[in-house]
Amino acid sequence: MGKQEENGANIKPLGDFSKLRLFNLFDNLSRHELDRIGRNTSVLEFEKDEIVCVEETRSDSMYFIHSGEVSISQKGVAFAHLETGDYFGEMSLITRRMRNATVTTLVPSVLFEISAAVFDRLFETSPTVMHNLLLTYDARLRRHNDVVVGQFRKLKHQFDELEDSHNRLLLSDKMASIGLLTAEIAHEINNPLFVITGYLDVLNETIQQEEISKEELAEVAEKLDSASQSIVKLVSGIKTYARIVETNPAPIDLNAAIQGSLNLVSFLYKQENIELHNELSGGSPMILGNIGKLQQVLMNLFSNAKDAMESSDTKVISVVTREQDGAAVIEVSDTGCGIGEDDIGRLFTRAFTTKPVGKGSGMGLNLVRKIIQDMGGSISVNSTVSRGTTFKIVFPPFEQGM
Repeated sequence: MGKQEENGANIKPLGDFSKLRLFNLFDNLSRHELDRIGRNTSVLEFEKDEIVCVEETRSDSMYFIHSGEVSISQKGVAFAHLETGDYFGEMSLITRRMRNATVTTLVPSVLFEISAAVFDRLFETSPTVMHNLLLTYDARLRRHNDVVVGQFRKLKHQFDELEDSHNRLLLSDKMASIGLLTAEIAHEINNPLFVITGYLDVLNETIQQEEISKEELAEVAEKLDSASQSIVKLVSGIKTYARIVETNPAPIDLNAAIQGSLNLVSFLYKQENIELHNELSGGSPMILGNIGKLQQVLMNLFSNAKDAMESSDTKVISVVTREQDGAAVIEVSDTGCGIGEDDIGRLFTRAFTTKPVGKGSGMGLNLVRKIIQDMGGSISVNSTVSRGTTFKIVFPPFEQGM
């Protein structure tokens, strides 16, 4: 065996100079040039997991892999590996900079080493070497590009799966919320239906008796129209709320969206002695987004407010809209139990809840914040224990014609 190098490799002289033909860098070199390089080439034998060279150290040679395989890493992160026929270390010799990577053997390997002086002379006197070096870089770039493209496709696939899971979570939350409302909504629809059927009975009787005037007929028609419009608004609100499809952002009348959400829960909350107050801006602020997702946010905040007031003597949910420096602001307040200081900081973190198992809509304020952020807005909270909580949502200005 040859002498021992500092990096642990056994060093021997290169006996058969033709072995250099394995590497494309030496293609088309004359026998004389090949012999000259061979006489200045050392053979290094490494065991598995030995370090060949270390980043941020001075570079005075380059290496050719005669057999084996090495890993290229930077700051402990492996980003490439080279095999038999590859070489490395030449860039540090060309730039005269410190080595930018650490090289470690993955299997027992045999490397050929030439010094910086030999490389410089070879590089300066042989155009063929420069040409072959460029071909090597082209092959490396193509190979690394294939790896990057493959990683991108994998990440894209994972992103699509996460987005699909997110949408399914939103959908399941919507369905759970709608399920909680269904029974009470049926009662609410029954009220205008009772009006309609009652007036139809009266109308049929008076028509048969020919005792109805035009004025009375007009009054009955007005009552029927009012009752039917109540049902139309309720069903329309449910359809909007249940919509989960991804659509391009569209202008939303903020006050109309809020009123639609309040209409959905008004009868249900009335049965629990909850008062709904609203102070909606006269300017009808407009925002850009998805109305179905906006109503989902509102319904979640209403649900949280209802649960927070379960033990309160006074149960009031207030919704205020206004314009502030061109932005649209929504504030949803309750007179509930409030949120402690320890919980305020974690309120918008994933999977955090102060409610017992089975309570609430299940969406969580983390997803509420994400929906609002996707629409370009922000959400904050102010709360006092035993007095109540206010959520403030701010959406950026929306200009017609944008």
